[in-house]
Amino acid sequence: MRKSTIAIWVSGFIMLVALASTTSAQEIFSDEPGQYSTERLTMNLSCQPGDLIEIRSAMTLEGTLEIIVHEDAQAHIDYFKKAKTGRKSNAIDYIDLISVSLSETPTGLKLDMRAPNPAPWSSRESGLVVVEVRIPADCKVKIEAPYFDIAAVGPFKAFEVPSSMGRLEVSNVTERLDLVTSNRRVTIENASGEVRAATTNSTLIANDIDCTGYQAIFRNEGGDIMIERLAGELNIKNSYGRIEIEDFRPTGRKNYIRGQYGPITVSVTRMETGQLIVNNRYEDVELSLPEDISAVFSLAVEEEGKIEVSNFEFKPDLIQQNRLNLVTGEGEALISSSIRGKGNIFVRGEGEGGS
Repeated sequence: MRKSTIAIWVSGFIMLVALASTTSAQEIFSDEPGQYSTERLTMNLSCQPGDLIEIRSAMTLEGTLEIIVHEDAQAHIDYFKKAKTGRKSNAIDYIDLISVSLSETPTGLKLDMRAPNPAPWSSRESGLVVVEVRIPADCKVKIEAPYFDIAAVGPFKAFEVPSSMGRLEVSNVTERLDLVTSNRRVTIENASGEVRAATTNSTLIANDIDCTGYQAIFRNEGGDIMIERLAGELNIKNSYGRIEIEDFRPTGRKNYIRGQYGPITVSVTRMETGQLIVNNRYEDVELSLPEDISAVFSLAVEEEGKIEVSNFEFKPDLIQQNRLNLVTGEGEALISSSIRGKGNIFVRGEGEGGS
């Protein structure tokens, strides 16, 4: 009986030593007032171009994701688990409940960040993960991490964030880009193929977009849409924010720009054929086009609005108090613009250096 008691005590002691060893391996320190963190933790798995990288987070977690490309045939994950709380004992408990895992899937890799739901932390506290992901070029990335800010620099074949509440900054996507967030800024640089982006109550910025053969789709409500250098078909819908497009080269017949309660400014640098429709409500439309453009124009405003056309050689087709149809060149493209409610349309031609 006595020997059995000693054996149980020794076994319990060994278990306590093992637990103490595990706890010390995840040392917690204060990296700023009210925030605690682990040391940098790492994971690696084999990864090839074309693989699908899926990143998922629990709804109760927030943080940042930085995704960059490197030359290794591996995915390298560096991360910190963090807790915002006033007490270190709470931070230790919270961080212990956060898990991060990397696993293989039939199509690539999956990074999972888990935490309890409901969260053990109060509304003034939070559990966080700060992650840096390095993967080979030309992978496909899909992220379901609603409360993470995301910054990514490719080249990626595809990049998808179907629903988010975080800030999104993505560049260098070659085939498909789909970003949806709310109340946060979206910034896109150098994307081609299928492009779609949406936000609310913030700014949407897109530069250097080549969607030739596709229709780029942009949506916003309560914020500005600002695009510079886009070639292809374009579908924009916005309200209570500006629409500004510079160096637009429309192709195809499905170019729609629709706004309300915010001015629309569009600068077209080349348009040989196709159709462009620009409609607004209760604000002005300004169109700048090459002075030698060949197009049929259909322009309409309501009673309190006006239409001004300058720096073109054109033939009028219909002149009314609030409607003007005209033709420039051979009339190969179709450009239509109308305003409902109070607002004006200004159309001006520009030479190579502008005028």
